[in-house]
Amino acid sequence: MEKVDCIIIGAGLAGLACGRTLTAAGRRVQILEAAAEPGGRVATDTVDGFRIDRGFQVYLDAYPEGRRFLDHGGLQLGCFEPGALIASGGRLRPVSDPWRRPVAAIRSVLTGAVGIADGLRTARLRSEMIRRVRQGRLDPAAAAPAEERTTRAALEARGFSADFIRLFFEPFFGGVFLERELATAETVFGFTFAMFSQGRACLPAGGMASIPTQLAASLPAGVVELGVPVTRLEQTDAGGGVVTLSDGRQLAAATIVLATDATAAAALLPAGLQDTWQPPAFKATTLVAFAADRQPACGRTLIVSAEPAAAGPIDNLTVPSAVASGYAPAGQSLVYASVRGDWQGPAADLSAAIQRQAAGWLGSEVKQWRQLASVSVSRALPVETPTVRRTRLRSGRIAPGLFLCGDHLTTSSINGALRAGRLVAEELLTP
Repeated sequence: MEKVDCIIIGAGLAGLACGRTLTAAGRRVQILEAAAEPGGRVATDTVDGFRIDRGFQVYLDAYPEGRRFLDHGGLQLGCFEPGALIASGGRLRPVSDPWRRPVAAIRSVLTGAVGIADGLRTARLRSEMIRRVRQGRLDPAAAAPAEERTTRAALEARGFSADFIRLFFEPFFGGVFLERELATAETVFGFTFAMFSQGRACLPAGGMASIPTQLAASLPAGVVELGVPVTRLEQTDAGGGVVTLSDGRQLAAATIVLATDATAAAALLPAGLQDTWQPPAFKATTLVAFAADRQPACGRTLIVSAEPAAAGPIDNLTVPSAVASGYAPAGQSLVYASVRGDWQGPAADLSAAIQRQAAGWLGSEVKQWRQLASVSVSRALPVETPTVRRTRLRSGRIAPGLFLCGDHLTTSSINGALRAGRLVAEELLTP
């Protein structure tokens, strides 16, 4: 039976970050991944020459863990325009970042998309959140305080108008957090707002899968083994345990890290530990991808819908091929429409309903778009309400030599996944 210092089950971002931290410290590590590619939820498929991410995702280049683990230059990041186009009443209204696009931000005020008072409140919010992150006082991976509020309650307490919350925060951060109630904890919102404010929303060349591909390539040869599902995990009295693979092989290690999807991790826990932890609830998302002969007029600017669900299913609409290279064949454009969770129309009408709604914003050429794929992700992001965060495990260690690892223990983002991996590695490296 082969033995290593640590077995990591799952080559998502958390597992890869954990593996890299451990190998850098000289530990012998084996990462086992059931899928044919690393990355977990951060994945990209190829359809007719187009690169289609599994759900709408962006990378924020201000993420501190991203700067620690990733080579931004090697990812060839392309960036969205700062701000967004808000769809309301069949019209697109620009909301621009005053620090990066001051003239456009003035136009946002003059056109009524942003009121002066809400603009000033946004500026104060930006300044405060950036300062708190820099001082280490805003950390969504830390234990949630008893007084933590929802995002909506925090915005209302700051005096933001109901109209601005409805027209900007609900559609924009509703798309980020996959819920329009703004029930996500204010700490998570504040950190995310600071990341958007400090950096840029980006896509890597060739799709989001380029991120875990680069991270896996930075590990020593042979550390990551793909296409090897783990069927059983057994503890040993001394700590750690033995894992059995689908091909019958067995590997042993003094430390085992469960870095799979949270639901899969719960299923792999040994029988005696089944009651020690339950996976969190998850939010789902659906993305519909289209091919277009011409680049839509929105280009690199994100469109977010503040229209009621009855007006159509679009949560946000983007053109990734306008942002980063490698998403579409030459002369073609790739369009994503992320579907809002409260849309009640029939599934068979989804593509046509998206095109009808988008045509009202971008013109009749939308009707010529060709659907490429519909991607549903049932466990896209773990729920992060204040109540859920207060019941979260304080440490990934659930038994001697056995650790849980994933963004469900920190915060549901690329930064959170990378940090989860690093924190578990540092914990098990501590004497």
